[in-house]
Formats: sequence, structure tokens, C-alpha cells
Amino acid sequence: MKTLQHLTKATFVLLCLTLPLLQSCGSEPETIEDQQLSSFMVGGIYFINGYGGTNAVSTMMQSAGYTTNKQLVNGYKEIFEFPFESSQASGIKSMFSSMWDISNKNDLLETIEDLKTREHPYKAWDYARIVNNACMGYATGWLTKDEVININKEVLPLAQEKFKTWEEFYTNYNKGRIDWNPDDEQGESFEKIASTITTYNNSIYKILPLNK
Repeated sequence: MKTLQHLTKATFVLLCLTLPLLQSCGSEPETIEDQQLSSFMVGGIYFINGYGGTNAVSTMMQSAGYTTNKQLVNGYKEIFEFPFESSQASGIKSMFSSMWDISNKNDLLETIEDLKTREHPYKAWDYARIVNNACMGYATGWLTKDEVININKEVLPLAQEKFKTWEEFYTNYNKGRIDWNPDDEQGESFEKIASTITTYNNSIYKILPLNK
């Protein structure tokens, strides 16, 4: 995952960009939209887990000095969009092989297509894994940034059509995770994140709704 140092490097630049806006407007814009970030948020539970949970992510944002919605959107773009590093490629490939029987780009794309199109009562579980797998595919070098962006942008409207809110989405996701493996050793961590992902301090899920 990206480091806190990577995140905080952007703080000064972001503050310089947003300060004139705040001085001229005096308040937050009523709505903020970022379709690309929203598409990565479909798999955000995995990224938050990788960073240590909702409390850890909230602390990251506070430590970076992000206070406005615009700053938080830019902060989450730093940690949600392409969160995995190429240095993790070996471990990701090993995980793909052992857990997914994926050993190359074609295998990955076939798995993504299967998750996208299969009939399943817990589609949020499928959609979140598509985004996470696509991001990991970029870290392995199998997918380009453009390919990941296109995959995620195809998934977002599917999630929007099936679920009204992020709360509905992650409730369905958690049911799918339990159905897959009720004894998952990371189950407690994911359960906690799924129940707080839309309510913790500085949550991006309070700023960018799944549907308007």
C-alpha cells in the first residue's frame, strides 16, 4: 500500500491550491463529484483494511491537515487510486495463484468478467473484488492504469443500479464475505470496517454518495 509519507508530500500543494478557493468562496461547494474516485471506492474496503482500518485512515487524513471536503477528496485519491506498489508484485502474484488460480493477464481479465456477469445474491461482494483485483493487477504489471480505470468505471454504474447507498452496498458486501467464508481470519476486521465505512470521521463515503 502507499505510505503516509507519500500522502503527506501532497499536503502543501493541496493547501496552496485550495486556499484561494476558500478565501474567495468562504464555504464548501454544495456538491463534489469525482467519478473516477467513486469507482475506486467500490473496492475501498480492501484499501482501508490494508491501511489498518477506519481509525487509521481517519488519522492519516487528520495528520495530513485535510479538513475541507475538497482536500479530503484529493487525499483519498492519493490512497485509493492505485493503492498497491510494484514492490508488492511478487506477493500479489502468489496470492492470485493460490486463491484465484490466476497466473497471467488473461486469467485476471476472465475472472473479472466472471465476477461482473455471474448471477449472485451478493453482487457488492463481486464488484468490490473486481476493483481490488484490478488494482492489484496494475501492481503486477499485467494491467495499465487506463485498463484499470476503464474496468472500474464499468463497475461503478452496475453498483449504482443495484444499490441506492454505500450503506446498502457494504451491507451486501459483508453478507457476501460471510457467505464465502464465515471463518475468515480477517473477518472481524472487515466486519468492523463494513459497519463504520460510511460513518467514521473524515470518511470519503460521506462526501461522495453512491447515487445522487
